[in-house]
Amino acid sequence: MVQQPELHFDDLHPLSLAYRLETWLSEQAHESSDTRTVALFLRDRQTRRLRAHRWQQVKDMQESYDSGSGWLVPGGIETAWLFRQAQRSYVEGFPLGSLLCSHAACERALAGCMLTFEDDLPSGWRYWGLGPLVKEAFARGLIEQPLRDALDEINQIRKVSAHFKPPLEPDSLTLRAIERTRAAPDLQHEEAIDEVAQADALLALQTATTLLLGDQGYARSGW
Repeated sequence: MVQQPELHFDDLHPLSLAYRLETWLSEQAHESSDTRTVALFLRDRQTRRLRAHRWQQVKDMQESYDSGSGWLVPGGIETAWLFRQAQRSYVEGFPLGSLLCSHAACERALAGCMLTFEDDLPSGWRYWGLGPLVKEAFARGLIEQPLRDALDEINQIRKVSAHFKPPLEPDSLTLRAIERTRAAPDLQHEEAIDEVAQADALLALQTATTLLLGDQGYARSGW
């Protein structure tokens, strides 16, 4: 077998895989399964470090709650599903999805805790949203003030995103992004929106982690 000779030239380097794929993609006239696959591959390369960083954030916030036997999470298996989706959405860079899933996981968890006190609650308590559940849980000593305040905050920031509000409603993502660009004039509006949304998602995920894995909520409900 004759081997292909290798010629070495100074300042001459082979084209990278990413460059070759980007070139090929730019030459395609129609979208296809192959072009979508290549686009996803390129996006994956570009966002890998950011996703790894966010994954590490999730691992760090859960480290102090490590449990060899796992956790008992109230609110049904859906609570665990929502919590897992909140983590995955945050890592993958979908902050609004993470916020909504964290909020829902907290709501279900607190509702599950309230089953202990169902005989003392109004007949329609199962229709309560996160706000009333937080108030009742705090009054019964199931959560402490820092966790109550964090739950109230994610309830508010989720409310202005999940329900129709004017664009410049107080606490809206748009208004807070504008305020962020005023503080940092070099920041583009879309970048500011992303920063604010990521911060919201991180707060919501930290709050859900404290409620679901910590010593408040279910651990104090008497189950």
